[in-house]
Amino acid sequence: MENVSRHSRKWILLTLFMSGSVLLQTGWLAQAAPNGQSLEEGRTVFERYCASCHTIGGGDTAGPDLQGVAEKRDPAWLRRWLDEPDVMLAEGDPIATDLLRQYNNIPMPDQNLSAAEIDALLAYLGGEDSGAGSPAQSARDVLAGNPDSGRDLFTGADRLSNGGTACIACHDSGAVGVPGGGLLGPDLTNAVARYGGESGMAAVLGNIPFPSMMPIYQDRPLIPQEQADLTAFMQQAAAKDSPNRGLRHFALYILAFGMMDVFLVLLFVWQRRLPHHARRTLARR
Repeated sequence: MENVSRHSRKWILLTLFMSGSVLLQTGWLAQAAPNGQSLEEGRTVFERYCASCHTIGGGDTAGPDLQGVAEKRDPAWLRRWLDEPDVMLAEGDPIATDLLRQYNNIPMPDQNLSAAEIDALLAYLGGEDSGAGSPAQSARDVLAGNPDSGRDLFTGADRLSNGGTACIACHDSGAVGVPGGGLLGPDLTNAVARYGGESGMAAVLGNIPFPSMMPIYQDRPLIPQEQADLTAFMQQAAAKDSPNRGLRHFALYILAFGMMDVFLVLLFVWQRRLPHHARRTLARR
């Protein structure tokens, strides 16, 4: 009877040991899967919202290289910076203000990231710092561009391959001549220098990060050759920029008002030349 009892105790202990091992392995897998999933989700967020202005280990472009950023910055500050950069700049946050000054006064756009997207992005950046993520991303290679083709794309003389809106609808440039471009967006004459050179400009055009432009180009992206041609055109525009370009719109406004004044004078003279009874008939109408 005692032998049977000992045998039973051995089986019970063996069963408990095996059950514990299974539970530990299940718990480890449950933790490992979300971490791997979070890194992959973070990579997707980075490529969609960040890669146009940042690299990881590839050097500065329009914005700073994010290699090691999870270690350099306070986690709470970094989380808030990803959530509401515009508010932090408006509040005069010293780090945010210094970054703005350091990177050509290009503000980091508010991408309206969700809490889950911020968590995934932070995990990805932390994984890159620890070596758990993908190999460091370098600045992308840039194709040779044709400035004349870029000018035609900018002005809308040639249509963009995927049907996007021509740049001139919202932007001006010193090389488009009279009457110039739109005033809704910033002047792009010196955009290549502001965004960190050719590679930085190509990155921005390849994955446009600005909330006001994303709905326009998200499903109509610029193809690589168009990015190169537009970059070449904007480089040429900066080289040929005229110091009197700022007077162009003012001169156009003066011309428009002058033409309106001439029209009113001619209308007044024409009415004075009509017979009196004809003027009374027109007045009744």
